[in-house]
Amino acid sequence: MRQIRTVGGNVMGSPQSRSVQRTQIHALNYFIGLPDLFITINPADVHHPLAMYYAGINLDLDNVAPVQIETTFRRAQIVAQHPVAMAKFFNVLITSIIQALIEGGVVGPVKAHFGTVEAQGRGTLHLHLLVWLEHEYTPAQLKENIKTEQFRNSLIAYLEDIVKEDIDDLKNLSITDIEERSQYPAVLFCPNGSRLLQAQHRASALCRP
Repeated sequence: MRQIRTVGGNVMGSPQSRSVQRTQIHALNYFIGLPDLFITINPADVHHPLAMYYAGINLDLDNVAPVQIETTFRRAQIVAQHPVAMAKFFNVLITSIIQALIEGGVVGPVKAHFGTVEAQGRGTLHLHLLVWLEHEYTPAQLKENIKTEQFRNSLIAYLEDIVKEDIDDLKNLSITDIEERSQYPAVLFCPNGSRLLQAQHRASALCRP
């Protein structure tokens, strides 16, 4: 069994490789402390033009018009038929997100990050990411400092700055203003062509057949 664990630890996706990753996470916890952020990134490949591009669909990625996109059912078929292309799409997207957001300093200076990839029920990939921020607070120190109002306010301000569901440049605009600025409305293809979805801080998503 020991030999099986040793060999299996180098086989991506195997139970043994997961065991190796857990050991590595424990080592990071021992070496630099507990992680500060737990992030899950779950790309919607069925609705992403880049995924269609990797699957061989001829798209102008700099100017994607709604008429160029297939129906939701057809896009789901394309995703299911091109697992390797979807894995490449996932890798490119996740690498870009980590470089731009995590290593780029959006959440502040980072000591380390560790991610694991899993397949969910529908077969697509998603990432669980642990992030260690560059600070010297131990859990005991954080527990003690959180009792002071100044530290609590600073922590809340930091969290509100990095956890968002909007874009800074658009948050003070109405949905109508955002639509007028856009060349195309945000389009969500769905079976019900009459449904109009609107959400605060987001452009409207017009469902088309």
